[in-house]
Amino acid sequence: MLQFKTTDTASYSAPEQAQMAIEGGCRWIELSSKQNDNATSLRDIALEIIPHCTEKDTFMTIDHDVNLVNDLKVHGVHLTPGDMLPKEAREFLGPHAVIGVTVTTPDEVIALKSADIDYVRVEGYPEVSLDEYKQFVNRVREAGITTPIVAAGRISDEDIKPLLNAGVSGITISDAVVESTDPTAYITHCLDLTK
Repeated sequence: MLQFKTTDTASYSAPEQAQMAIEGGCRWIELSSKQNDNATSLRDIALEIIPHCTEKDTFMTIDHDVNLVNDLKVHGVHLTPGDMLPKEAREFLGPHAVIGVTVTTPDEVIALKSADIDYVRVEGYPEVSLDEYKQFVNRVREAGITTPIVAAGRISDEDIKPLLNAGVSGITISDAVVESTDPTAYITHCLDLTK
């Protein structure tokens, strides 16, 4: 699984980033709440991205804002510490919603066993090393938890295969895409590496 998360860059707007990722074949866009600024609300940005996702049958999730996810009827939300609790988000959004949670330890994943979430994300690559990702995955799986574990951080195309080999279920990619000379082709290349 490859998820593209919009990022703060002067090169492309969030809707432009999403469109390039979708054109490259990515079928999961996460709108970062950092795209919200004084000039354009997160809602307005999301409304620009939704038609691109609808046209290409692409999942769309939004950071943090459970109410906005519910109002716009997008696919789901990604939660971090301080956001609505995952169980509360599930009750609010219903069984169809995709709910992801940022975690830092295997014990946090184990504690979420009954929360009915769809995936967890471990941020911080490469500060969180490949060995640490492998240990993280092994600890969670040994506890009988099958929740998909997604890696995120400063990930480039060269990191995808090693991370997948470490046992993660998916990759969240951002900066490497928008910093490439051809973001659309770069996404396509990254998708090929996940196969």
